[in-house]
Amino acid sequence: MKLTNNLGRLLLIKFFGTFGSEMLSFAISLYVLQKTGSALSMGISLITGPLINVVMAPLVGYVVDTFNHRAVMILAQISTIVALTMFSVLFRIFPEFYFIELVILIGALSITDSFLSTAVQASLSRLFARDNLEKANSLNQSVSSFAEFLAPVLGAVVYTLVSLDVFAYIEIGFEGVALLAISTLVFTPVNSADEETDPSEATLGRETVFANFIGGLRFLWEHKIYLLLSGSSGIINFFFATVNLGLPFLLVDRLHLSNSQYGFTQSAFAGGMILGGLILSRLHLKISPLNFAYLSLSIFGVIIAIIGFPGMARMPGVWYCIIFSFLNVCLGILLVFSNTPVDVYMQQTIPENVQGRVFTLDEALSTVLMPLGTLVFGLLFDRINATVVFLIGGIPMLLLSVVVLIVIGKRVDSQRGTQESLG
Repeated sequence: MKLTNNLGRLLLIKFFGTFGSEMLSFAISLYVLQKTGSALSMGISLITGPLINVVMAPLVGYVVDTFNHRAVMILAQISTIVALTMFSVLFRIFPEFYFIELVILIGALSITDSFLSTAVQASLSRLFARDNLEKANSLNQSVSSFAEFLAPVLGAVVYTLVSLDVFAYIEIGFEGVALLAISTLVFTPVNSADEETDPSEATLGRETVFANFIGGLRFLWEHKIYLLLSGSSGIINFFFATVNLGLPFLLVDRLHLSNSQYGFTQSAFAGGMILGGLILSRLHLKISPLNFAYLSLSIFGVIIAIIGFPGMARMPGVWYCIIFSFLNVCLGILLVFSNTPVDVYMQQTIPENVQGRVFTLDEALSTVLMPLGTLVFGLLFDRINATVVFLIGGIPMLLLSVVVLIVIGKRVDSQRGTQESLG
């Protein structure tokens, strides 16, 4: 019963943490844009967090793999609340230095969020039974998507009513609820037998941060399946820029959808992710979760490859809105179908004492490649027909998913042959 209650607590952590962070991020972006009118200043505020996450990756992995997960989560939340409080005070006293204060705040919150999210991900195998991991991850994704969907809507309303320092105090309230939920999570005891499967555990306490980081790289190199999953995830994030950048460019700049029509298509994507999480939480997979994930990704790639063709036909804006809303719902569902099973597989099969390193490396790789993809595809969309650029983005996704499916199939056949020979 206690473990069942963990699901409600986890969803509280995810909703209030994500909702508060997204509202604050929305307010900061709007404030910087209005105060400076500079795309460069906006860009600096957007890339600060990802760059800091890459730099901090070795330390985050070391801390999560070495120290008590609950303690890491609680300290991360307390640090978040302290950072927000200090920002509110300094912003009120020294409003002329707002940009420096905001950049420092963004950096601090990126660090604390990295510790929290990695510790939570590495703890799921001790919070839920193996059979419940799929449901927990799926509902977690749905709640996160719902919070991301709701935050800009309410954030726009609240932003018109209060100043930015008050906005930070509201975020403190949300983080306080998440902290309370973290403190009541019930962890299952560590299985000593599991610890013995990884000889590095005995030396964890004596490892340096660098040695710990190298140990994570070595683990990935020695376990090629995880290297394949992390590498393909990073590459997909590179090509995913066609969605993040290409769809707004196509719908607003080329097809001239109104703000409300464009907003509806964006909401459809978040709605698809919510629906995908709910479906996956009740779906009993008949095939391997990795096969399911990369089959979903192959369909995702096909849709991206052809998504530019409807824009070549001349039709009223409302029809564009309907067509691309439907496509976005499909993409949102497929994104959850491709991400969640991979997360569950890694949580179930990677030893807990190296999960922090592996998940941090995976996130760092994706963090590096996503801005690079944005730069590359931004240049392409400016110079090449959008339909062609979508083909350039979608076809590699499709080919990559097919290659991974082939590799996974060969690995399964090899394991089956080994078991038969031993039998």
